[in-house]
Amino acid sequence: MELIKIENELAILDPEVSKQIADFERQIKAIKEQEDNLKKAILEEMEQNQIVKIETPDLLISYIAPTDRETFDSKTFKTEHQDLYDEYISMTPVKSSIRVKVK
Repeated sequence: MELIKIENELAILDPEVSKQIADFERQIKAIKEQEDNLKKAILEEMEQNQIVKIETPDLLISYIAPTDRETFDSKTFKTEHQDLYDEYISMTPVKSSIRVKVK
């Protein structure tokens, strides 16, 4: 199956494949939203009832209390200390991929 055709130097994705991917992305988004809502409700009930752990045959849910996270502002550091930043920066290869956005 040829997924991409080139016509007049323009790449054209097979319409059926385009529709399938868009449908998958919409389904994933809807399911993720449902999952997030359920997790939020579980979190709220765990906090209200001071539950730190729930174990079922399918899941292990652990309550993680709020904390402060230490972060490093690399953008400001780079601006203020360019020479040090360049000395410690390293490059890491990243494999190729595609990004799909549903319109």
